[in-house]
Amino acid sequence: MQKAKKMKKLNTFRNIAWGVCSLGALLLASCEDYLEKTPDSNVDEKIVFGNYRNFQGYLDELYGKGLISYYVTGSSPWTSSFDFGDDTYCNQTFPVSYALTRGDYMWIYSNRDHNPFMDMVNASGSLSHAGLWHQAWRNIRRCNEGLENFDLLVDATDQERKLLLGQIYFFRAWNHFEVARFWGGIPYVKVLLGAGDNLKLSRLSYRETLMNVVEDLGLAAQNLPDRWDNPEVNTGRVTRGAAYALMARALLYAASPLTSRMEGRGAVYDEELCRQAAEAAYEVIASGVYSLVPWEDYDHIFTDTRPGTNVVYSSETIFQKIHNSRGGQNQVINGIGRVHTSGRFGGNNVCTFPTANFVNLYETATGYPIDDPDLPAGDFDEKLPWANRDPRLMKTILTDGVKWVSSASDASAYTQLYSSPNPGLDRDGNASLSGYLIRKFTPYMVNNRESDNTAWNNFRFSCPFIRLPEVYLTFAEAVNEVWGPNTAPDFANGLTAVEAVNTVRRRVKLPIAENVTLPSELQTYGSESLPDVLPKFTADAATFRERIRNERSVELAFEGHRWHDIRRWYVAHLDKYKIRYKAEFDKEHTFYREVELFTAQFDDKHYWFPFRRSDVEQYEGFEQNPGW
Repeated sequence: MQKAKKMKKLNTFRNIAWGVCSLGALLLASCEDYLEKTPDSNVDEKIVFGNYRNFQGYLDELYGKGLISYYVTGSSPWTSSFDFGDDTYCNQTFPVSYALTRGDYMWIYSNRDHNPFMDMVNASGSLSHAGLWHQAWRNIRRCNEGLENFDLLVDATDQERKLLLGQIYFFRAWNHFEVARFWGGIPYVKVLLGAGDNLKLSRLSYRETLMNVVEDLGLAAQNLPDRWDNPEVNTGRVTRGAAYALMARALLYAASPLTSRMEGRGAVYDEELCRQAAEAAYEVIASGVYSLVPWEDYDHIFTDTRPGTNVVYSSETIFQKIHNSRGGQNQVINGIGRVHTSGRFGGNNVCTFPTANFVNLYETATGYPIDDPDLPAGDFDEKLPWANRDPRLMKTILTDGVKWVSSASDASAYTQLYSSPNPGLDRDGNASLSGYLIRKFTPYMVNNRESDNTAWNNFRFSCPFIRLPEVYLTFAEAVNEVWGPNTAPDFANGLTAVEAVNTVRRRVKLPIAENVTLPSELQTYGSESLPDVLPKFTADAATFRERIRNERSVELAFEGHRWHDIRRWYVAHLDKYKIRYKAEFDKEHTFYREVELFTAQFDDKHYWFPFRRSDVEQYEGFEQNPGW
């Protein structure tokens, strides 16, 4: 590709338009129209890029719209989320989470509302919703424009120049990665493209795309600090740890069975890339910058209603979107959408809820899978299956009969998720179809009243993009495939795959005299931890692999990982991961059974989103994904 000639002026409209047009397959025929000059939008490049303060302001856009996988505006995407796997189902037919489970991936190109992937333009022609696909290319363009104009930066210290470079390389990697993990291999755009350049860019393979991501993250890590000065202002800015954590994730994706199968090598792990993923993950673990939040503060990783709290941010948060708004808009900005809660407790009656089969992944409090043949007698109550389980279930899943509104004395203060003799108030048409609700991002007592401090609009919410437990579990998955469960790599100071998983489990504390009618905030927890992974599961890599995957699913539940994980493990097409189950039980809990709710459509072609047909037909080299 030819390097674009430097423009004399920075035109902000052109900058946005070329973000859309930077990939030739997008708008080849219409880019020239978008580049029609608007004189009032001209800004002298030397002003924008000439000093550190202004240059940083230019890059700060990447912390807003730059975090596009969780960036939505307006009201219609409030019912969008990024949970499409076997872990959830939706009670309405119009959100993206409903369409994708039916294999209708072309839906993302034909629907304006409830769609986090494509731009939405309102009736006046202005952008109301910045979707993942288009905004990513805008952001990549912004990064490359910063590099193109970096020689104009004259008023900056050496350290300030490194900070700017580190952020540019990080966000260029982040945006390519976010697109690639949905669509597969894409062109990796490293230069500022101009009207006279070749825009007919061929797709790279998925592995090649991810390795370019890794290369950029290496450059980012060389320039970013472990911590930024002045945390009052700089909390949330990308760090060296964020670069290595994303590098570990990208390498694990590249090493995973789906990638190998695409290359004709069978659905196996790539050991060399696993080694590299483990090394990158250990860089984060060994840095000492991040620490697991104590169990008593676990809820505050995701939500916070404490007075004086302006931003939800924890010691284990490595990278997340920073925003100090409250209530539904805060949840929308963080990208999960206001979709997890029953309407009477603050939701909007468009509910994404957990499947019964996902709830079954939580072990008993003694560390056994609930279907384990060696499960001790009395450890699991088949009629009250959410009792005596891994305490993260109570932190993550809202079950039947929990007293949620403390100020009310009647039955409506309790969750009502039973199915008979008549459906409870939080069951079926009103909210959950499965008998469970997601509560990870909903603090105790939040409800739909607007007159007191428990109203929906009075709480703050966060869904971290990367947090420390993911890094431990990435380390464990990668190490297990090369060194096995119990052998530490020579660079890891004795840390084995088993120990990495147990480190995450040991922060979970068991309740004393558990009461399943109380929310987790009102339980009393002791000092006893969830047991380490039982020795029967740590004898060999194949057996332990399944426990690592289970641990990852439970710890990172509903944080946008599960759908990507079951795809990269190349298991999403199996019946076990396609069938969603619901729980049927009566109000008095005299019986409990699970019945099929829905079977997803998922074949080989559904491992990747399709490209718009009009794009792939414009030139050779930008090929459609198989099956589409």
